[in-house]
Amino acid sequence: MTFVLNELFDLGAAILLGLLGGKLAHRVKIPRVTGYLLIGLLLGPSSTGMITGSMVENLGVINDVALGLILFAIGNEFEWSHLRRVGIRALMRLAIYETIGAFVVVGGGFLLLGHDLVFAMLAGTAAVATAPAATLLVVREYHTRGPLTDRLLALVAVNNLIALGLFRLIKGLMNLEAGIEPALALLTPVYELVVSIALGYLLGKLLSIWESRIDELSELLLVTIGIILLGTGLGQLLHLSPMLVAMVAGATVANSSYLHRLIYVEQRQLEQPLYIAFFVLAGSTLRLDVLPQMGIAGLVYLFGRMFGKIGGVWLAGRRYRREFPAISNYLGMTLLCQAGVAIGIAYEVKDTFPEVGMLLTTVVLATVVVNETAGPFLVRLGLDLAGEIPSESEIHELEGVNLAGTAEGDGS
Repeated sequence: MTFVLNELFDLGAAILLGLLGGKLAHRVKIPRVTGYLLIGLLLGPSSTGMITGSMVENLGVINDVALGLILFAIGNEFEWSHLRRVGIRALMRLAIYETIGAFVVVGGGFLLLGHDLVFAMLAGTAAVATAPAATLLVVREYHTRGPLTDRLLALVAVNNLIALGLFRLIKGLMNLEAGIEPALALLTPVYELVVSIALGYLLGKLLSIWESRIDELSELLLVTIGIILLGTGLGQLLHLSPMLVAMVAGATVANSSYLHRLIYVEQRQLEQPLYIAFFVLAGSTLRLDVLPQMGIAGLVYLFGRMFGKIGGVWLAGRRYRREFPAISNYLGMTLLCQAGVAIGIAYEVKDTFPEVGMLLTTVVLATVVVNETAGPFLVRLGLDLAGEIPSESEIHELEGVNLAGTAEGDGS
């Protein structure tokens, strides 16, 4: 009983202190999400130790639910009408250039350091991933709108799709070299990707069908949460990618549901406490003790990833630099947040191939401390330089409209 009470106490403290940290961060002109992360860092083992590693593990369901909600919302950026308005070919050009930039610069850097090709490819693959959660929260906090914002969240989703696909391919090749039966080694990544996409599509269609039979708006929220939980749970049970399942479900709803915008409005009524808890817990896992171990490898990863993404976007943006100069100049810096996907790749490699995974885990964990704390500020800076953050009065007006809309929804 005492253990449960301690867990609940820490979860409550994490939400309340995270909320205060977010408010303080906003007052000093930095994103709230950075405040949540710093509060987590303060409460975690690297500082006061109020939140221990075992507590984070036991509260893992909070992370799973919050990440499912985030990826479901990111999937909404794949709405077909939105993609056509942005320009699918131009968007894919940006995605290809910046992902290849990160992969080649980071991977090439490790080859120059004398690492083998497999490790260089794994490091390059991890560098492609961009943290969707922090990026999404900054965009929402500042109510940004414009050409850069239109492309940012879609690129984040594409980054993670490419990173997950590349990793499954490389892991299949590593399994093949390790002597695993060729059919099993090569078909396993195909199974994970194909079944994850199929499951996400089926769950998204189920939500779209159910929405036509709801009796009240509160039921729509319950069905949405149920679908996300079901997808996350099945993904873990079937050894799939829960992140990919949630993202595909969100994309399917965005393109097949008449009420999909209302679904996201209803979802946002629930998500804030979960998101605060998610980032505080994530901040508590940031390990300052690995920073001294970063060394040359960590610097190659950190700066190689930064130059690869910024340079890739700059090169890709040459065709419409006159029309949208902000995209080529500032979009790259908004893609530097990194956490969950890269860490997941590193840990999965460590579990299967300990020698390779140990160095990759050290490099990723050390650089995540920098990318995840400085990244949200760079997202805000890029959006601000692009002129896509409304004035303070406009933000207050938009927040007032959102509150009014929520109150009307509750009253119905």
